[in-house]
Amino acid sequence: MSNALKLVQIGKRDLQLDDDMYRNLLEQITGARSAKGLSESQLNAVVDAMKLRGFKPKPKAQARAAEVPKIRAIWLTMYDQGFVRSRTEVALNTYVKRMTKAGNGQGIDRIEWLKPMQAVVVLEALKKWHYRGMADAIIVRGGRVPPNDKLTGPAGYEKLAAHYEEFYCGNK
Repeated sequence: MSNALKLVQIGKRDLQLDDDMYRNLLEQITGARSAKGLSESQLNAVVDAMKLRGFKPKPKAQARAAEVPKIRAIWLTMYDQGFVRSRTEVALNTYVKRMTKAGNGQGIDRIEWLKPMQAVVVLEALKKWHYRGMADAIIVRGGRVPPNDKLTGPAGYEKLAAHYEEFYCGNK
C-alpha cells in the first residue's frame, strides 16, 4: 500500500467519514468512487481535500531514542570488523529483542521501538561486546590493550575503538 493510500485511509478514519461520505469525496476529487487504482497524484489530491476538511497527518515516526543511530553504527562497524555475521536489520533486531527480553519478558521487536532507557541498555551491552571483541583480537595478534589516559587501567570504549581502528583494521 502506498503512503498516499495509507494517508487517505487514515484521513477517512480521523475525519470519521462513513462509507457514503468517503466515496462521495473520492468521486468529487477524482471521479472514482474507490481509491483502488488511483494514481499517486489523485491520492495526494484526496489527502489535500481531507486537509481542507481538518485532517492533520502526523509526521512519520522518528526513532524514539537518540541512541538508535549509534547502535546501528556500532553494529555495522562490528560487522565490518568481523565481530557479527550479518549486517541486516533482521540480525540487529534479533539482538535488540534478546537484550530487552529481561525488561518486559518478550523483548522489543524492532530497534525503532526502543524507548530511551531501553536503548541505553542495548547500546551499553553492544559496546561491551564490541570492546571484548576488539581487546581479544588485539591480544591474539600479539598486541596489548592500551591504557586509559590516567594510566590506571585499560582504555575505555572510545579510546580502544580508535586504537583498534588505527592499528588493527585492514591488518587481519
